[in-house]
Amino acid sequence: MARTKLQFYFLATGFVFLALFSGLVLRTLTHEDDRPTRETSNFLVRTSWTVFRVSSMVTTLFLAAVCFHISSIRASKYHTLPSILLFYIMNQMLRLFSGSVLRKFDASAKDPRRAQEEFLISRMQRDANTAYGKRHRFSNIKSLEDLRNSHPLTSYDHYEEYIQRMTDGEKNVLICEDMVRFGITSGTTGKGKLIPIPKSRNSTQVNPIQILWQAAIRRKYGIPSPLQKDIILYVNPKPTKTPGGDVVGPMHLYTDDMKFIITQMVSVPWEATSISTEHEAHYLTLLFGLRDPDIGRWMGPFSSQIHKAMSKVENHWEQFVHDIKTGTVDKDLKISTEVREACEKALLPEPERAEELRREFEKGFNGIMRRVWPHLKYIFGINTADFTQKLEEKYAKGVPIVAPAYSSTEGDYGINLWYDEDKYALLPSLCIYEFIPVKNIDEADPKTLLLDEVKKGETYEMFVSPLCGFYRYRFGDVIKVVDFYYNLPVIKFMYRSGQLLNLRAEKVTELSVDEAVQHMVNSITETKITNWISAENTLLSGMSEAIDLVEYEEGSQFYLIFVELEGEGNGSIALDKKHQQQFDEALQERNNYYKGYRNAGTISPPRVYLVKPGTFKALQDYIIANSTASYNQFKMPRKLKTAGTLKLMLDSRVV
Repeated sequence: MARTKLQFYFLATGFVFLALFSGLVLRTLTHEDDRPTRETSNFLVRTSWTVFRVSSMVTTLFLAAVCFHISSIRASKYHTLPSILLFYIMNQMLRLFSGSVLRKFDASAKDPRRAQEEFLISRMQRDANTAYGKRHRFSNIKSLEDLRNSHPLTSYDHYEEYIQRMTDGEKNVLICEDMVRFGITSGTTGKGKLIPIPKSRNSTQVNPIQILWQAAIRRKYGIPSPLQKDIILYVNPKPTKTPGGDVVGPMHLYTDDMKFIITQMVSVPWEATSISTEHEAHYLTLLFGLRDPDIGRWMGPFSSQIHKAMSKVENHWEQFVHDIKTGTVDKDLKISTEVREACEKALLPEPERAEELRREFEKGFNGIMRRVWPHLKYIFGINTADFTQKLEEKYAKGVPIVAPAYSSTEGDYGINLWYDEDKYALLPSLCIYEFIPVKNIDEADPKTLLLDEVKKGETYEMFVSPLCGFYRYRFGDVIKVVDFYYNLPVIKFMYRSGQLLNLRAEKVTELSVDEAVQHMVNSITETKITNWISAENTLLSGMSEAIDLVEYEEGSQFYLIFVELEGEGNGSIALDKKHQQQFDEALQERNNYYKGYRNAGTISPPRVYLVKPGTFKALQDYIIANSTASYNQFKMPRKLKTAGTLKLMLDSRVV
């Protein structure tokens, strides 16, 4: 392992401290420093001098060890002296506290009901004097059973009045503590939901959750050196402010107070984080990432974004190589002069690295991430639309892809302690959980189950009471209990209740449609699916041109499925009624209610269409332009819910 210039500095400094230590030891052994103790009989003076001498030796030896350690571990040559010290200290602090955090978590896992009761009491004490707490008599709620009996199940509209008061600047409305800012949900169908982010959540994200997943991943894969840098995909979501002055933005948001730590984690200049267009932001992130062979982690909220970024490298690799060789930035990038100057100042010519990248790219892109970043430990990315599998099969061969936590804008719900699959142990000291069996979801007043009342193998809709001030909140996630960690449920996300195809109470899930689409495509081609999306024909009723776009009889009910294939597949394949029948039959096999309605003729055959290459990118851009969604937290929906998005997909069909 080649040392960087700064590491040679630490190596030399280590020898200096070692020499100082040796000198102190020698002076002690020869009693050269004993004069103060010989000239006085004062016990306090003698003791103080001895303590000073011993502490000096211990300190110099400790500093020597730290310097030698820093000089011996893998480090990015793009680190500065402050960033090396910062990340080394942060890493050691995380390791120091990991034992106590893990012990506390295990204690809560052994008795999760007690942890839930304690968390409830702390929440009631915090919020009892808020406007919401007084209205719902939090001072009288002493147990989870009290909460179930006295507080209704809620959805976002229950809190809108209180959120409005908070945005106007009123204090002690929902939560009785200072806020960091408002988070905003992706809002892929229009206006996003504003969610209070209290300081207590901000601190917990930096403490136990981070320590838990790092401890888990260390056991499984090891962790990068604290002196390696990261690649983090980020597009500026253009935050706004409320009338009361609070910042509003998605969870993945860089603020000015994060400048120092972010610029130490990554190599791209801070000015580049102001870019709000995906192509330009990701190009610069990739450019600065590619020049560093010692990258330790790749981080993107979703695996689909990482796959798209690596596709950009594959399609534009010659431009990346040119820019790294010459120390310039692609002249066609639409970026401000300030950003361009900052990037080109930081991007020195590196012809040797450019030639190394060229050789690897010319070999092809299977396993390219391991080849250009040989010391990459793992990739962070939540699986969406099977993009984790696509990454593993091509770009990321041999590199673990992990989803460390299960969370949303509203709160943090689970931690992945295993990483062989996307399953999560719940967090009983950070959120209150309730569950309704899926068969009872449509009941007028369904009875909820508490965390210690669920059963392995059963599927539930989950209701949460997180730190943001929402209680017994329905956010739409349906989960399955797949195991227990001690007595703590381990869950797997199944689907969002709002993503169901549901014309006549058949409730066709995303998984069923995905398997049926895969079955149909596998029967006609080896080409892989880029993405798919669905709609119910009820959306057509709001479109005056619907009759010209889709043939159907008035009163009929059916699904519309849009599929994009990779590469040239779209241009060489045509779907006919036989293929639609294959999809239909596969879906019937997976949902008996749908099969019954199809046999009765009350649901008509589905319409399945291929769409042109790039359609889903155009759909993403359209949704972001017409909603509060941002590139950082964008997850392609599985169900169209607006006439505009349906029109875009219908206009993009391969005819």
